[in-house]
Amino acid sequence: MFTRRSALALGIAVPGLAGLAACGPNSSGGSGGGDDGSASLRLAWWGNPTRDENTQKVIEAYEEAEDSVTVALEPGEWSGYWDKLATQTAGGDFPDVVQMDEKYLSEYGGRGALLDLAGAGLNTDDFVEGSVEVGEVPDAGLAAINAGLNSLAFLINQEVFDAAGVEIPDDTTWTWDDLLDIATQITENTEDGTFGMTQMGPVQGLFQVWVRQAGQDQYKDGAAGFDAETATAWFEWAKKVQDTGAGPGASLSVEDAAQAMDQSLFATGKVAMTVAWSNQVVAHDGLVPSGVTVLRPPSVTGSAADAQLWYKASMYWAVSANSASPEAAVALVDYLVNSPDAGTILGVERGVPGNMTVREAIVPDLDEPNLKAVDFLESIEGELGPIPEITPQGGGEFEDILTRACEDMLFGTLTPAEAGQRLLDDLTAALG
Repeated sequence: MFTRRSALALGIAVPGLAGLAACGPNSSGGSGGGDDGSASLRLAWWGNPTRDENTQKVIEAYEEAEDSVTVALEPGEWSGYWDKLATQTAGGDFPDVVQMDEKYLSEYGGRGALLDLAGAGLNTDDFVEGSVEVGEVPDAGLAAINAGLNSLAFLINQEVFDAAGVEIPDDTTWTWDDLLDIATQITENTEDGTFGMTQMGPVQGLFQVWVRQAGQDQYKDGAAGFDAETATAWFEWAKKVQDTGAGPGASLSVEDAAQAMDQSLFATGKVAMTVAWSNQVVAHDGLVPSGVTVLRPPSVTGSAADAQLWYKASMYWAVSANSASPEAAVALVDYLVNSPDAGTILGVERGVPGNMTVREAIVPDLDEPNLKAVDFLESIEGELGPIPEITPQGGGEFEDILTRACEDMLFGTLTPAEAGQRLLDDLTAALG
């Protein structure tokens, strides 16, 4: 089931990866290439019904243009995708082309499972400056190419604001205190069971925004990049969300995070504000009758220039280092990221194209929900902070670590200070 939590790309551990280094040079599950230039490839991804449909259509178009290539499709859901991929890797059955997440790029790239796309000749000339480097892994080269760019955004349900008689804030000037005050006012002005905001304490992306605004970051030199005091301040803020009634209590928040997206408090009009990556605007917009409004996250200073947002690869395409048909696999990836025809089919559901030629080709024909995602990403271009350090090996566990610490704090098992220290200690242990 595609839940609100999985929609935020929340991480899980990747069991079995420790054995990657011991794997022999097994071929991927694709049947390889024939003497006539034919090739059979496997393509794996996680997603939602919209992504599944778009991917099937784009592969049909590719197979029509390249009739010597066949592509077997392996869609999945986030909740089981990484366990399956780890098992396939350990068994020498890694798909030829895989959709990859930043959390696990170092895990796979650092252990030699992914082909260096730059060395394989993938053309990246038309990509936005700085957007190719986010796929580089030390000692592995360009382990993956971004399938789209996004950034963290607040989504607004206008109807709930209207019911509360509250105006949507100016997202270039609002602060964290403003967010809390607005959400509390909405809760107070609406019927019981309606809240101003979701509980955002377990959201890794927003936590990273918080620590970046404090002059730190999630990682630094392969280790945790924040201190316990900054993490404690985050949990204190999350506790205020609960204590003031700005957001739901602990039990309802945990239940909401596990709901399918269309059954979430936000989609059903019980919450005015939630947070998501901008490539998820389209999916959320289709669930809210009047559509969503997209805002920047708040800042400490009340200036969007200090929000410390960044362009994140929404997800990547990567090629197995052991593919039986590496040239055909790279050619498929080239089509997915460099072809305007592919871009027209895929839209911005996987993020706004990093390839500017593709982006310029598809924007005139995008519908309103897709344009919202593009407009938001382009509106923050001049406000971006530095690109964060890539998640090191072991960092894929961080979302689970954050969620456990935050939920224990919200249920009263931990104080904010204890939760902050445990967050730092558990992440340090995971990073080894």
